[in-house]
Amino acid sequence: MSTPPSPWAEIKRLFDALADLSPAQREPIITQAALVDAPLAELRSLLAHHDQAQSFLSTPAAGPLEEDTPRTGLRMGAWEIVRAVGVGGMGEVFEAKRADGSFEGRAAVKLLKRGMDSAAVLRRFAQERQALARLSHPHIARLLDAGASADGLPYFVLEYVDGQPLDKAVLGIPVQARLNLFLQLADAVAYAHRNLLVHRDLKPGNVLVDRDGQVKLLDFGIAKALDPLEGQDGHTTVGGHRPFTPNYASPEQVRGEPVTTATDIYSLGVLLYQMLTGTRPTGRNATTPAEAARSVLEDAPTKPSRLSAQEALDPQWLQTRKVLEGDLDNILLKTLEKSPERRYTSVEALAEDVRRYLGGFPVSARPASWRYRLSRRISRNRLASVALALGLLALLGGSAGIAWQAQAARQAQQLAEMRLKEVRRVTHELVFGFGDSVEYLPGGMKIKADLFRETLAALERLVPTLGGDEAAMADIAQVHVRLAEAYSPGYPTSLNEPALARSHAQKAVAQVEQVWHSQKTDVNFSGYASRAYSVLASAETLTGNKDKAAELTRRGLELAEQALTAAPSGSDLLLLRGAVTAGYQALAITLDDNGVGLGRYEEAMTMYQAARASSMVEMAMTAEMEAVDAKSRPSQTRYAAELGQTLAVINGSMSSSKLRRGDYD
Repeated sequence: MSTPPSPWAEIKRLFDALADLSPAQREPIITQAALVDAPLAELRSLLAHHDQAQSFLSTPAAGPLEEDTPRTGLRMGAWEIVRAVGVGGMGEVFEAKRADGSFEGRAAVKLLKRGMDSAAVLRRFAQERQALARLSHPHIARLLDAGASADGLPYFVLEYVDGQPLDKAVLGIPVQARLNLFLQLADAVAYAHRNLLVHRDLKPGNVLVDRDGQVKLLDFGIAKALDPLEGQDGHTTVGGHRPFTPNYASPEQVRGEPVTTATDIYSLGVLLYQMLTGTRPTGRNATTPAEAARSVLEDAPTKPSRLSAQEALDPQWLQTRKVLEGDLDNILLKTLEKSPERRYTSVEALAEDVRRYLGGFPVSARPASWRYRLSRRISRNRLASVALALGLLALLGGSAGIAWQAQAARQAQQLAEMRLKEVRRVTHELVFGFGDSVEYLPGGMKIKADLFRETLAALERLVPTLGGDEAAMADIAQVHVRLAEAYSPGYPTSLNEPALARSHAQKAVAQVEQVWHSQKTDVNFSGYASRAYSVLASAETLTGNKDKAAELTRRGLELAEQALTAAPSGSDLLLLRGAVTAGYQALAITLDDNGVGLGRYEEAMTMYQAARASSMVEMAMTAEMEAVDAKSRPSQTRYAAELGQTLAVINGSMSSSKLRRGDYD
């Protein structure tokens, strides 16, 4: 099965082609692009970021511009511009001094650029001023004044911060000192959240550390007021899409989804990761915004302590790396979860875990469960996940056996039972779930068979240590059935090894007979039990042993009928009814193929009739369930058509059989 091409290549190509064009020039090209829905929205989002998201302090305190601006010496209300200190996408930043004689002081003046005073930009400028006016916190740059220049451009005056961007300020200082700086930043963001503001553009350039080691959070230029009503996940939300910085944006920002407080939590995780390692968790090799955004969506962050010295840009990495192992790894990975609901519920909760770490107390962050990690690995790369699955099975199977051999006491037995239970869970998730998902990939059938064999080995190591757990033995039978089908020449995508198919089918039948009495009420197992006899019958047919094949088919049909009778009330009987139908059909075909020689022609026709009747029941049950579910006439009509098709196949088989026998009635 071919994998559909990723839209990212086209998004990247279009972004590179459109970035330097005006919006009017872009639109005809975008309209003709082969992108729809989410990819199209992502392209527009990246272009919007390119145009607008350079916040007013995106290059703070970087020193004077190459040429002094003509605005030096001009008055902005009570303030006189001293020098230019930075320029952003839409605004310029100047150092200013108080000039009205009231008192001496320094400040930063943010002035909108000429030509950028569109309605949308003016709204954002006013929005930032309004946001800052609501905030009074020691780690947020204070708003001092606001107004308009003589030529009508709006400005506002901020507390001047003589400091370094966060990523530069932490170079060479101990991990504990870095964490304390992070806590200052977290307190500022939590304060903004309590005032119903989400920052949405947390990055090193927007966080300065002054000469006294105090953090100052800047640039609420794309901050947004939150809905005070909380969503079901506990994060307050804001609708609509706004610009962002891809390297520090959350997955939901990249997708254009509603922004929540969890968005800032993710960005704080990126900042903390960079503070502790010197590099970002994703997109380290990205050269365009599109590549960075794709990495945010698709790449899992590397566990910080596992970064190599080449990947980490921390000059003290060999010492830092050891400190990160364990709790800090877990804190960072929890903060950087792709799904907002799996992150910390609040900035306060994140900060509390950091404080607990610093105090030597247990933290709430734990490694993700193996089920979650496995599901994420499978969703990203099905083939690469096989090694993880096999290793997990080997670990679970081996450790339980060692524990049981080491101690014959009750405690060891309980441990072995617990491990067996875990292996059974893994078996059902891998063999009856993941195994089928790789079958049609290139080389997938071999991978599937390898996975089944390892699963089987883990179960077979454990079962004898517990005196033969019959539920686990039933699982073993089912895995043998799956392996027999994988090797059987009669099955799609088969590996075509008849001898192995026959061997596994024989083992499956032996296990079924051993546990049938206690497990026949398990509907899933009963279906596999019938399949065990069917696949062994096919193997015997290939060897020319048709009598044995008929005998095995009868036994499989007998078990399916027993299970149908013994099934608990409320069970899903479709699986068993299907097994009965298949049993009738298989026996009919087996008898029909050599019916003249065996004198079983009439019996074969009886089996065809039984298959037809059973199929009618099966299809009627399915139609009834679907109709109740959908409460629609079309549902019943569709299944009536399917029933007709099924009966036509069976009737066709009957007619063909009669013609071969010369029966023209």
